[in-house]
Amino acid sequence: MTVPKHLRLQPNAYVLAADPAWIEESVASYYDFVKRIFVSFDETGTSWTGHPLDPTEAVSRLKALDHQGKIVLAPGRFFSLGRNALASDTAQRQNALDLASEGAAWVLQLDSDEIAADPATLLSCLEQADREGFDALDYPARYVYQHIRDRWYLERGRRLWRAAAAYPGAVAVRAGTRLRLSRQTDAALFRVDFSRRNTDPWHPPSAIVHRVVHPGQAIMHLSWVRSESAMLAKTSTWGHAGERDWSADVLQWSRRGRRPLRTVAAGQLSRNPDNWLRFLRLADTPDAAARARNGLTS
Repeated sequence: MTVPKHLRLQPNAYVLAADPAWIEESVASYYDFVKRIFVSFDETGTSWTGHPLDPTEAVSRLKALDHQGKIVLAPGRFFSLGRNALASDTAQRQNALDLASEGAAWVLQLDSDEIAADPATLLSCLEQADREGFDALDYPARYVYQHIRDRWYLERGRRLWRAAAAYPGAVAVRAGTRLRLSRQTDAALFRVDFSRRNTDPWHPPSAIVHRVVHPGQAIMHLSWVRSESAMLAKTSTWGHAGERDWSADVLQWSRRGRRPLRTVAAGQLSRNPDNWLRFLRLADTPDAAARARNGLTS
């Protein structure tokens, strides 16, 4: 991939190397657009919850795609007895962000299960945020909820099955930024959405929108696109593990996948935006290298 000549800003990036499921596709989606990528992982093979979590596969996959020598390994020890998982999550991210802040004005912070569908547009928004004096970029994600069959998926949407933006945290911040919780920060946010009027059901309608992009240019958030056994394993090690017992959520997720038509129709009757699911067709098959980057339909 060639970096467009009109893009002048080249940030560093960091990635947490624990979950290998989508890590190659994630890093490959922005690899050409950044200077260095700091790969943070727990050298003891321990997750934030204290469960074993071997980073070897994730690190090996990243080394294999590093054809320009951009990868910088950043091992550490990030589990702390008595500290909740999200606090450990934040501490690891802050450590990686501090390392990646050297030699760059901005740092990209996408999770390993997030893919930039249009990295040039993402970087263009980042440059606009920089020019206008903002300190963080809030760029819309689409939450792909589950693979149904072939090229069809469920994703979270809005009323009447319209595309919805989601904002799990700033995807880029100025070097030296302090994180408040996970990727969230109190820095001034440049907010991008799919419409001039907010499309995130969890934000108020009056939420400010500084720039509009097409839903096909979003970040594809793929945390829940995996097998049921892999999903149960992930919920025991991720930052949200301490919030509740996730087994019921995974069971509901599995049932919805078996009854997608009923799920999509009935969800519109719910008051809970998490139930507003819709169908999404990806232009590539699930096991293709560019599965979430080439030609998404909105």
